[in-house]
Amino acid sequence: MQMIGIICAVSAALFWASAVIMFKKSGEVLSPTALNLFKGVVTLLLLIPTLWFSGTPLFPDRPFGEWLLFGLSGFMGITMADNFFFMALKRLGAGLWAVVDCLYLPFIILLSAVFLNEEIGLKGMAGAAMVIVAIGAGSYSDGSAKCSQRDFLLGLFWGTLAVSLLAGSIIMVKPLLETTSVLWASYVRLLAGVAGLLVLAVIQPERKRTLSVLLPSQAWKIALPASIVGNYLAMIAWLAGFKYTLVSVAAILNQLSTIFTFILAAVFLKEPVTLPRLIAILLAVIGALLAAGAT
Repeated sequence: MQMIGIICAVSAALFWASAVIMFKKSGEVLSPTALNLFKGVVTLLLLIPTLWFSGTPLFPDRPFGEWLLFGLSGFMGITMADNFFFMALKRLGAGLWAVVDCLYLPFIILLSAVFLNEEIGLKGMAGAAMVIVAIGAGSYSDGSAKCSQRDFLLGLFWGTLAVSLLAGSIIMVKPLLETTSVLWASYVRLLAGVAGLLVLAVIQPERKRTLSVLLPSQAWKIALPASIVGNYLAMIAWLAGFKYTLVSVAAILNQLSTIFTFILAAVFLKEPVTLPRLIAILLAVIGALLAAGAT
């Protein structure tokens, strides 16, 4: 089971990194809420028949508290965190987002120490500090980067919110995942997340434009495969990684998405590979691994 968790965690990192590149392209024509709603609906339409074929009931007889907790996890991790992620990605670009995303592991370790009683020591704090230094290095512009200081600060703000909410959304359901189907957990989280997004879309002044994303358009050419890879496949693999292995191990392997994203952004988006960004990625990865070594 441990090996299954490792494979799933690495797969989630690769799926997500690939999707980040595609979402960056889609985000140039779609608003964060529209893009988030689209990927949520697509994933839900794929997940329902997946549950049916696997023999997993959509509405099993489970305690109301479990429904509520998984629903809250979905609202935090999909409605809120993913919206903030798209807002950050639009301002930072995929390369700089890869640096900010390294905050994910220190947040996971910190929250698991507080709520799951996993120990964190000086290594953990030193690792988190190194990630913060890496973000500072990544913000340095040598003239070839396309991200302004204002966009960087806004992207950092939204990105930090996204990563912290995402970490919180998995920590809060980790104990329940031990005895819960990954497919059902994904379904309930997604159901709550999409419901929250629909409410958010309806109350927005540009609701017609936001909801029009569900109608076939040119944007689907990139948004559709990105949603399948980055939400359907990545979300199932992500939850399975946490179910079948330790929180710290899954989080470390998830952090490989940082390297994958950085490489793919340079190859497919032609984002600049500058010395400050290389230093930032190196510091961020070392800091993440150092923090993980504390658990």
